[in-house]
Amino acid sequence: MTDMTDTTETIALTNAAQILTLGGDRAARAGAAMSELGLLEHATLVIEAGRVAWVGPHAEFTAKLAAGELAPGVTHDCTGAVIMPALVDAHTHLVWAGHRRDELELRLRGADYEQIFAAGGGILSSVRQTRAASEQQLYEQSLRRITRMRSCGATTFEIKSGYGLDLESELRQLRVARRLRDEAGFRIKSTCLAAHAIPEEARGSDDARAAFINRICTEILPAVVGEGLADYADVFCDRGAFTKAEASKVCEAALRLGLELRLHANEFGHTGGAELAAQLRARSADHLLHLSDEERAALREAGVVATLLPGTSLVLGKPYADGRALVEAGVPIAVATDCNPGSCALENLAMVLGLACYGCKLTPAEAIVATTHNAAASLGLADEVGRLAPGLSADLLVIASDDYRDLVYHAGSPLIREVWSRGQRVDRAPA
Repeated sequence: MTDMTDTTETIALTNAAQILTLGGDRAARAGAAMSELGLLEHATLVIEAGRVAWVGPHAEFTAKLAAGELAPGVTHDCTGAVIMPALVDAHTHLVWAGHRRDELELRLRGADYEQIFAAGGGILSSVRQTRAASEQQLYEQSLRRITRMRSCGATTFEIKSGYGLDLESELRQLRVARRLRDEAGFRIKSTCLAAHAIPEEARGSDDARAAFINRICTEILPAVVGEGLADYADVFCDRGAFTKAEASKVCEAALRLGLELRLHANEFGHTGGAELAAQLRARSADHLLHLSDEERAALREAGVVATLLPGTSLVLGKPYADGRALVEAGVPIAVATDCNPGSCALENLAMVLGLACYGCKLTPAEAIVATTHNAAASLGLADEVGRLAPGLSADLLVIASDDYRDLVYHAGSPLIREVWSRGQRVDRAPA
């Protein structure tokens, strides 16, 4: 992380046209509350020691400054701009080696994702390339990738493994995620997704498949927990991946080891993943292209955050998850990139925020809540990021517009003028 400011001095970002504070408590928001942005007009935000110290109307700021109630410091003029919380990307697979550009061309010629996967491509292609990479190679590739993602507005990330599918390679991916946190300074939560696919060597028989699932439960997950490399476990519970019964076995093993759960669910059909997420009270259920009223109700009652991944729908030419139905059902929604080497290599969460509106039918306010506070809540970070309130980390964006809706109205345009993380303004990614 490039330090462009001195975190020991007071910094005032002054006279913004709008500040979206997202003021409120730490609970994930659902229903009408997903439109609550805590919008202040002509407002100022003060940073001290890397955290938000004060936020309010600019006129009140000048009065407090004159009265000595706020310490003088560096003034950063934000006239005509929007200040909002930095984005939180709550579903990524950004540690991988190599590429799958050839699959892009196959898909554009009509090949389906499941056809490519059945032919040994898809996830298995990335597994072969990732297994062949050293930890340092993985780290260098992933550092470039996450730095680009931060320049697009995200300062907090969830990172899944799942391109190893054996003990050593899974550990290597998760060690890289920890290095991105500890050495490069990114805020990261890690997820063990050893149950991402059945590896080639376990596809010969039902016994081989069962043995692999047993290895996840008795070898991989215990080793991951033993090294402190993951905060969550995940399973791809869907057609062509793991059945509900298989996913349940892995989830129960993870819970016994003290890991919380996130689940890939209902991307390709009503395959039991959403039901399992509700039954086990997972922190999130992700994808959710196919949901019944009963499944939405179960997610709501269990307090599961529905993490939508509209970039994947765009890339694969699939239907979009029905975000409007989830809002009306009272299910809290997060939105993430799903950044991965095959089905969605998109790195720009700000653009995906726009897709969540045009594809999933969220309003701009709902999409902002979904990519900030609700995403943070799904990661257990609602007391740290996702809102702009005194005491929280000063992770924020300065948008080159006087109206937050331009993030959707001009989706994909370079409107993010500045990215701040822990009270530091960070450089844009190198070309």
